[in-house]
Amino acid sequence: MKKSLFILAAAVALAACNPNTPVTLEEQKQAEFAKASYFEAFGTNTVPNVEGENHDQPFVMDSVRAEVIITGDNTLDVYLYQINFSSKMPITIDMVIPGVTYSRNADRITLSGDSLVPTMGGNPFDKYIVTALSGHITADSLVFSNGYGPYSDCTYAGAVSRMQEQNQ
Repeated sequence: MKKSLFILAAAVALAACNPNTPVTLEEQKQAEFAKASYFEAFGTNTVPNVEGENHDQPFVMDSVRAEVIITGDNTLDVYLYQINFSSKMPITIDMVIPGVTYSRNADRITLSGDSLVPTMGGNPFDKYIVTALSGHITADSLVFSNGYGPYSDCTYAGAVSRMQEQNQ
């Protein structure tokens, strides 16, 4: 009996050390997150009502694509595609918020920034200075809030659909 228990214990110990032991999806996702410098998300952009502009309701845009690219040791750029801020805005725009400050730990990237000049088509978009940006990225989500010019308390909340390591 002792010999059988010893063999069983040895087999369990070897299985635990076996490099072929399956990795859970969550473990794989966290390992990918730890190395990633590029994130893509799809989510909702919400702009509060401004002076009755959105019929006294917040303006909500679903399926907004966002990308985050780490550009330096403590900065990243946020890209928002085909967004607008109001039901009265006749077109959608692609916007970049450059120079967002971040800090990172094993499972979260914390975002912050103030007085950032976004760009549209590579040109400064001075009318919509980004203020009070704060948020985070995890392996599952990209969430941030900020102001754009007259639009305060705007939010973006999206599900991360892709992350990868890129050369910086």
